[in-house]
Amino acid sequence: MASTKGISGFVIAAVICSVVALGAAGLAVADDKSKGTHRHYKGEVVEKAGSLAIKDETGSTYSLSEREAHRQGRGFKVGDKVDFTVNENNTLIDVHLAGEKGKHKHVTGKLVHVGLMKKEIKLQTAEGEQTFPLLLQETKTKGLAEGAEVTVELNEAGTVIDLHEGKHKESH
Repeated sequence: MASTKGISGFVIAAVICSVVALGAAGLAVADDKSKGTHRHYKGEVVEKAGSLAIKDETGSTYSLSEREAHRQGRGFKVGDKVDFTVNENNTLIDVHLAGEKGKHKHVTGKLVHVGLMKKEIKLQTAEGEQTFPLLLQETKTKGLAEGAEVTVELNEAGTVIDLHEGKHKESH
């Protein structure tokens, strides 16, 4: 009986600690998403499990597939020092060799179509209809209605790395 109470007490304490920890993490994630900002880091390209990754100053790693590097318009090798950006979902969206400045472009238009089978977005702009490839299908496209005014952020390769409703307000 005494050991059952001890185990029950331990389980209850573990559950309470987990709930408190998850609640705090949830608040941190909710707070981070509400900011809607990109975070910029310095790091180094490393090999992890046979693939390329980026390791930041704190030791965190971010996957960098060859396909993703190509979509970024670059080729990277182990040992390269890089500056990189992650979005509010902690997803790698931009990578440059250290010291390189990104030359991003913002395009605003009315949403015509978001491709589900093919990762692309089509906008009606002042220059006519334009289609842009999406880095990730999840790039904030859910819940956008056709005809909504949106601004896409394009990297140097012309790939959409971020998307916002309305006109572009801040410069990077």
